[in-house]
Amino acid sequence: MDTSYIYHHLKTKRMFWALCGFSLIAYCALVFFLLRAIFFEPEVSETLSVDTSTVFQKMDGKGLLVNITGSGFDEKVEAYLAYDAGNHGAIVATLPTWGYLRQVVVRGDTAYLANGHRGFLVVDTRNLHQPLIVGSVDTPGPAWAIAIAGSYAYVADGTAGLQVISIDDLHQPRIVATLPIEGDAIDVLVTGDRVVVATRKHGVKIVSVEHPQRPRLVAEIAVEGGGVKRLALDGGKLFVVKGKQGVWEYAFDDTEGYPLVRKLETSGSAQSIEVSEKEILVCCGKNGLDIFPLAGTESKPSFSIDTPGSARAAVVVGGSVYIADNFNGLQVLKRHPGFSWQDAGTVDTPGNAWDVVVDGGYAFVADGKKGLQIVSLDKINPSKGLQRIITPGYVETLAVQENKIYVADGPHGLHVVSCNSNGDFRIVDSFKTPGYAYDVAIKDDRIYVADGAKGLQVLTVKRGGVLQLVDTVKLDGVARAVTVIDRLAVVAAGKTGLYIVDIENIAGPRVIGYLGELGYLRDVAVVGEHAFVAAGKAGLLQVSIKEPTRPRVVGTVTLPLPLQVFAQSLAVTVHGDKMMVANATAGCQIFDVSVPEKPRFLTSIASMDYVKGVSAFEGTGYLYDYKNGVQAVDLKTLQQLRSVASSKLTGLAVVDGKALLGHGNGGVSIVPLPIELSEVDLRSSQELSVFIPNPAMRGRYSLWLTKGEHSMIVPQPLTFDQAGLGAAIE
Repeated sequence: MDTSYIYHHLKTKRMFWALCGFSLIAYCALVFFLLRAIFFEPEVSETLSVDTSTVFQKMDGKGLLVNITGSGFDEKVEAYLAYDAGNHGAIVATLPTWGYLRQVVVRGDTAYLANGHRGFLVVDTRNLHQPLIVGSVDTPGPAWAIAIAGSYAYVADGTAGLQVISIDDLHQPRIVATLPIEGDAIDVLVTGDRVVVATRKHGVKIVSVEHPQRPRLVAEIAVEGGGVKRLALDGGKLFVVKGKQGVWEYAFDDTEGYPLVRKLETSGSAQSIEVSEKEILVCCGKNGLDIFPLAGTESKPSFSIDTPGSARAAVVVGGSVYIADNFNGLQVLKRHPGFSWQDAGTVDTPGNAWDVVVDGGYAFVADGKKGLQIVSLDKINPSKGLQRIITPGYVETLAVQENKIYVADGPHGLHVVSCNSNGDFRIVDSFKTPGYAYDVAIKDDRIYVADGAKGLQVLTVKRGGVLQLVDTVKLDGVARAVTVIDRLAVVAAGKTGLYIVDIENIAGPRVIGYLGELGYLRDVAVVGEHAFVAAGKAGLLQVSIKEPTRPRVVGTVTLPLPLQVFAQSLAVTVHGDKMMVANATAGCQIFDVSVPEKPRFLTSIASMDYVKGVSAFEGTGYLYDYKNGVQAVDLKTLQQLRSVASSKLTGLAVVDGKALLGHGNGGVSIVPLPIELSEVDLRSSQELSVFIPNPAMRGRYSLWLTKGEHSMIVPQPLTFDQAGLGAAIE
């Protein structure tokens, strides 16, 4: 008898009843959760919000009492005071543009924006605290620059040429003409019935707009080398910005064929130009600002100013110069008697400042991906009390040993910074390494520098505090990071791999182990017999160095599944039994490494913006990203996330209650760490008061309220004029 039919029948029947059982369980679970949601609604904690803040100064001048009204106040609310080195309180409005904003033009109560691939935008600025996009045109190319004349806007639209846009109706701007331009159109000016267009490869084009809806090319200026970045007109003079070739001045006279008058030799790659009554100001990127006399034939700058960022655009208003300093935000300089200039303040915008316009007491900053920033000039304060150490190179990393700070300064090697008895920090010695100093680690009396293509440099401090080179360890690839433990130095060398160096060898340091084909290695930290290597998109690699001569990958540190899509391991640091990892748009993750073989995920902190660096000192972890600057977290409780500074950083160290912040081209600034405020008086769920003792360092501060993971800044900034004495209430 064939029993296969009976067997298959019984198997199908069992599967049927199993599916029925699973469905019944799922149905019961769904009913349970629905009933719980209906009858047992969980208590939702009200989020923090602030309506008003009133500041009272104590009669004895020893602090302030801030009374705050709002909602969401309870016994869990805490407060702290953070130094506002970046004049964050001066930004009165931020307008997202969802593109890459490169230029802004203001006419009356309207701003016109060149917004890259998002085209041309019209913004109503009648309420400067709440600007509103009222019109837009999605131009066919990337909008680089705009010029306004009458009821028309002229847009340099990259490969799409010149766009003529009617702005008769601000709510419905429309393209009325397109003129193809040979080469990428990247800047535009208008004078009378002529439009001047700069192209990336084919010089300068002169366009007649006598009839705006029928533009026509009437002349060309064949600039040698072709490439042009920006333009400026002053009467009969046309200035053409040529990058590394400086600025070329032409006579703007079509009857004479636009003859070349002179070439201005800039200190760096010229990016843009501003012409004032008597001077020409040229923004030279990382080389700052060059100033030339407008009259005469002088080709050399009469004065140069090194800005902390990368100068992209400048505007002169009265006796002040406002500079869009790229990643370092808005810089303000004031002229003093003679020909001297003084730093009058910095506004650290959240993005990269590309352009700036000043109108009616406000600066309008084209801030790249972060849109339009509107800054009140009255609220920009000089950085009173803020110390800044200017370095000649590009600050990559800072390390601390016995109250000395070691600065890896890129092409200019290593600097030693010390604090004197007056609390002033200064460079006490420098050593120019042969390569590019990316990282520094210290053990006993030896200093180890990851020196790019020149390998690992070993230095020591001789009598009198003088740095001296002891040894060089040659490595293939680019040494980007180094960490030292016991007798080993572990070096992450980019795409070449990981090197293990014996630093106590009698004959001198030498490579004893190597591991390649791991991805692009950016950073490394060591716990016991395990090295954790930040390898970019390859993740955080776990490498056993139990046998230093034969290191091997034993795994990849696992992240929660939702974060794996965004993660890109950029930096790692270990402090005690905690490990912090900077994972780009996936934020910052903290692991327990008390058992190094099995790192355990604890929590993820920071925003989904772009966390690029981590450091840890004295029980506190620090993470820095492009959105929030640098923040601190208690590594014991994994709570109390505090804002330290809004600046964009490349490195960080902590000494004696102060944070030393590396700013790339901008050197190192010193700011106080956040001050925990213990006297918080809860009066009701809608009112509380905070007592603030006078901080040791004068300057502008921001009051922050926190509740669990939520934090917010109290809008009214506080300026302490003298250390330990009184305060100016803004």
